[in-house]
Amino acid sequence: MQKITPFFWYDGQAEEAANFYTSIFPNSKVDGVFRQGEQAVTVGFTLNGQKFTALNGGPIFKFNPSISIFVLLETVAEVDAIWEKLSEGGTALIPLEKQDWSAWYGWVQDKYGLTWQVSIRNADDMGPMFTPSFLFTGAQQYKANEALDFYIKTFPDSAVNVNIPYGPEGPGPEGTVMYANFNLFGQNFVAMDDPQGADYTFNEAVSLVVNCEGQAEVDAFWERLLADGGRESQCGWLVDRFGVSWQIVPVEMFQLFADPDPARVQRAMGAMMQMKKLDIEAMRQAAADEGAKSVIVVEAIVDAPVGKVWKVWTTPDDIMQWNNASPDWHTPRAENDLRTGGSFSSRMEAKDGSFGFDFGGIYDEVVENQLIAYTLEDDRKVQVHFTEVDGKTHVLESFEAESENPAELQKQGWQAILDNFKHYTESK
Repeated sequence: MQKITPFFWYDGQAEEAANFYTSIFPNSKVDGVFRQGEQAVTVGFTLNGQKFTALNGGPIFKFNPSISIFVLLETVAEVDAIWEKLSEGGTALIPLEKQDWSAWYGWVQDKYGLTWQVSIRNADDMGPMFTPSFLFTGAQQYKANEALDFYIKTFPDSAVNVNIPYGPEGPGPEGTVMYANFNLFGQNFVAMDDPQGADYTFNEAVSLVVNCEGQAEVDAFWERLLADGGRESQCGWLVDRFGVSWQIVPVEMFQLFADPDPARVQRAMGAMMQMKKLDIEAMRQAAADEGAKSVIVVEAIVDAPVGKVWKVWTTPDDIMQWNNASPDWHTPRAENDLRTGGSFSSRMEAKDGSFGFDFGGIYDEVVENQLIAYTLEDDRKVQVHFTEVDGKTHVLESFEAESENPAELQKQGWQAILDNFKHYTESK
């Protein structure tokens, strides 16, 4: 198995994009589509023997040139043909032309936003056709050497093959990386420092999946990549100290998700949705436990910075304004002791007084502006994740379903409350 797999985030276009890429490059195919109902969730595809995955993750993350795919081709005619196809509906970032370091090269953003550097292969270029390329710019400008050292120490069987620095004539500071080629687990990567600087940097639109053999390997890479300032996310995702996103995934997870019993798959996925670092034994047990609670997910993108979103979510006076699923309900009382081990309670009532109930629980974990995890009074688990991107905040809420009402009805109710929160926050 390819140890590290590039993983691309799309807003409903994953299957279309995978079909587009496999139609362009030789010896390419779509390997499989994981669906929930009619909707494609992930699409695995192979381009000339190299594996990639596309995800329909929603609109929150957008591609930018901080991670691109370098494409090496044998002839000018091949470069021209690939360039023409990738350019359909896209934008040339650097026009296709002769460069000092390449006889024929261009950088293009395709119609889905993913960027590609297309070049004729030089005589000393021995790498594969496709190589992920990191551009250290924005908040990460001139950190390529530091990152190279970090990644080589993090991954075994790794080395820097070539590191060409900027000289005293620039344009970058002397010693920073003009071009570096390195390998992790024998797979090629490129790193470059951007002397111009840009208003973007790495984000979750492009991540790298590390396919791990067993829990010990998951634990090791999780710890190493989080070292010195990394940040945990949910479902096996993390962001390292440079802002690069990784998914640390046990290969057994894919076997669980390929189970012919959809109920087992749903239980395994439900367990995954409640995790940060993936625990394959817990996922395995959830798949086998016919009494395990299913997990429902709702989400919204709020047009407000995460600090404001967090405040509105956690302030009792605000909670009383947004915490209802329909206009004929309201929350006349809310209390909130926002700390790990603290409790919260809201009184939710029909405005005509015909029905009401208390909604409350105990906080299991509180990470300001990032995560709220709690246990309800009926022992169901809930997690709320907050992620800021470009001044907006993605709120993702996962909760264990109760048994009295249909799952779809529960999802509609929680989604309605979250939508009300979004509208209230944006108008405040």
